[in-house]
Amino acid sequence: MVRFKNRYILIQVKSEKNLKLTAAELADTLRKAAHKHYGDFGLASVSNLNVKLFYDRRKLAIVRASHGPHRFITSILPLINKAGKELAQLKILYVGATIRQCKKFVLNYNNNVLRKIIGTFNSEAEKKEFTDEVSNSLEN
Repeated sequence: MVRFKNRYILIQVKSEKNLKLTAAELADTLRKAAHKHYGDFGLASVSNLNVKLFYDRRKLAIVRASHGPHRFITSILPLINKAGKELAQLKILYVGATIRQCKKFVLNYNNNVLRKIIGTFNSEAEKKEFTDEVSNSLEN
């Protein structure tokens, strides 16, 4: 018997406004887009689509899809311009075989973003103040 393989897609939701989006709304948006672009076959292929994790503060989501039909999702993500009822852009950050690999990517991605921001500061005092603010916000 062959095991059922999944792919986990790490998605970043970008919006001009402060977007209030739930995991169910995101999954519904992806299913509707698959139906629009691929018809009934696309909708049936992504029927077991599931939003496993949704980080509302960072606007990151991990979506589980079957291996194979995950290509339908990755091909339609750049075409989606609405998430829920608001205008938004969905960006693929990573496609992996496990949630653990996606979480590792998120950690590395956040570290790289912080390094770029810290690199723009001129003095050590500014760097120290920024790192303290980030540490305090993570503790809360």
